Amino acid sequence: MKFERKRIALLTVALLACTAMLFGACVPNEAPDDRKLVSLNPSEEEVSEVDTEFLAENEYMTINDVVSVTPTNVAVFGQLSEKALDEGIDSVRISGGVDISVQEKCSGNYFIIAVDLPGTTASTFAATAMKGEEEVGEPLTFSAPYDATAEERLDGNSVSVGKDSRLYLSAYLDDYLGKVLYTASQVSEIKSTVASTYKAYLKRAGGNEVGLIYVFLPDLTTMDPSILHDEDLAQKDHDLLTRYQQIVSAIGGTMATVVDMQTVLQAELDAGKDIYDLYRQTDTHPTDYTSYLMYREVMKHISALDSDAKAYTLEDFEEKKLEVKGGNLVTYRELDADTITETLTLLAPKFSYVDAVKNIRVYNDTENGDYSYYTTINSSDTTVGGAERTVIKTERTELPNILVYRDENAINTSLLLANSLDQTVLARCGDFNVSLTDAGQYRDKEEGKAIVDFIVVFVSESNLGNAFIVSD
Repeated sequence: MKFERKRIALLTVALLACTAMLFGACVPNEAPDDRKLVSLNPSEEEVSEVDTEFLAENEYMTINDVVSVTPTNVAVFGQLSEKALDEGIDSVRISGGVDISVQEKCSGNYFIIAVDLPGTTASTFAATAMKGEEEVGEPLTFSAPYDATAEERLDGNSVSVGKDSRLYLSAYLDDYLGKVLYTASQVSEIKSTVASTYKAYLKRAGGNEVGLIYVFLPDLTTMDPSILHDEDLAQKDHDLLTRYQQIVSAIGGTMATVVDMQTVLQAELDAGKDIYDLYRQTDTHPTDYTSYLMYREVMKHISALDSDAKAYTLEDFEEKKLEVKGGNLVTYRELDADTITETLTLLAPKFSYVDAVKNIRVYNDTENGDYSYYTTINSSDTTVGGAERTVIKTERTELPNILVYRDENAINTSLLLANSLDQTVLARCGDFNVSLTDAGQYRDKEEGKAIVDFIVVFVSESNLGNAFIVSD
């Protein structure tokens, strides 16, 4: 008997946008025609009735889909019934052939389990509801296809299924295992480049206090290796540095300021925060809370040089719980984003954003569940697909001016910074080439400054190779 599929409030990023911390100016080459403008102040929630086709079901679970990742590896996606949840079912065991048996915990009411096929033809598996190590009910049989054409994504967005039905970008594993290291000479080159850039920055400042701040955000797997399977964890050479550690150490040896978010986030975990208070469960992006923490750490350094700059506190935000459809990890894996959902804790500001910040719009590809950011230049919301930078002015002339380089994981943070300072220049997302020409162009002319007060560079661990390009 089918269990009743509940109606899920699919609050798209339109609702996330109402926090004003999800607005940004990541500008792709052009805006697809089928993208929909999302209001900054949505008047109602989008609600969708979930009616997903499924492969097999019994009283305890439904097998919704089997997705081929490689010819001999599949991801099995299913959901627990209300009865299973009421009876305390917490995991599912997939078995087949003579030696295949994989048991993983569920994530709420769904499970995603990676299974290797025993041969080169379609295989029959059995899924068994588990309460601890106790089997409950009869096994549910289903078929998994062999697909000779299946292959990992070529765009760098391949998604692996980790422990307990958790997803992560496959590239994170190479970062965690230290397989993408810089050589000693490359580390020296990076250190020298940053040091010389900061030296030239100070020289142009002409004695004014300025700051070059690098903010590094670790991957989810760096903060929570338990997401990885035991055989992956066993490959870790604990005497080998990761590329993240190489960069943090190298730039820490210059005059530039380094904000190592691994240390900040670990303190939050040690204080009792859950990993999903810091990172999205079904998406590659950080939560509002982590975005706020990055903002707070940057403002500490800005305030140390300019006492007029004050950071918002958590008391300036209101927490709001929202259930949203699955993020990009789900869609990259070609699973059903309508049924794999997560609950977000948003930080809705109690204060008002300045008009310059409000004039940034977010566009949502509702069909693909993919969220991209565009800037606008007039009231008709004409998109500027090729804009290299966005300038946000609050007209608070007593506050510092900053130039920000970032990737998409710092969109929330950089817009909050823009609302806290005078003039903020946001470079194109993914552009990490610090330009002192730009820094000089957007100086505070009224105060006779030759360059901006602060240059802030946000880099995620998975983007280190793009941010620090070195000689072979």
